[in-house]
Amino acid sequence: MSESRPLVIYPEYFDFNLKRSQGRKAPLNQSVKKPTIDELFTVSKPLVTSVERSGKSYSGNWISNSGSLKVNYEGSKTSLLHSIGQGLKNLRKTD
Repeated sequence: MSESRPLVIYPEYFDFNLKRSQGRKAPLNQSVKKPTIDELFTVSKPLVTSVERSGKSYSGNWISNSGSLKVNYEGSKTSLLHSIGQGLKNLRKTD
């Protein structure tokens, strides 16, 4: 994967209430209810080389206007999603 093209991460990827066909990409055991862009930013910051917020919404849920993250990551998007999902679970446990 080219380093110049960032990966885009949406909160819908980790929403426990969504089915896979509705946009969830993380397994249920790594998903939380209604994740926010701030939580994703907090969890992904130590995992990636750079991260920035974007106002773009998930195309399948464009009306929500929840935003997204643009990240640069050395590994695969799947491994990043699993790491962020586990981080979200741990973040919610401490709250």
